[in-house]
Amino acid sequence: MKQNASRKNAVEMVSNGAIGRRLLNVREAAQYLRLEVDTVYKKSRMREVPCVKVGRALRFDVKALDRYIEQHTIETID
Repeated sequence: MKQNASRKNAVEMVSNGAIGRRLLNVREAAQYLRLEVDTVYKKSRMREVPCVKVGRALRFDVKALDRYIEQHTIETID
């Protein structure tokens, strides 16, 4: 739960004020995923992270990134 709240705060930090945005640029996606920008470029090139091409630019859908995080979460052993 705490991690989801921090991710929402990260989206608020990179969103466009009250309007909010669904697509993030590479720098914002790196901040959201807590990765380096180069790592995000590499993972998108290897098709490990979902992305969208808008012209020559890469954009990252926040909802797709959330699904990616959920799918790659390793559960703890009780």
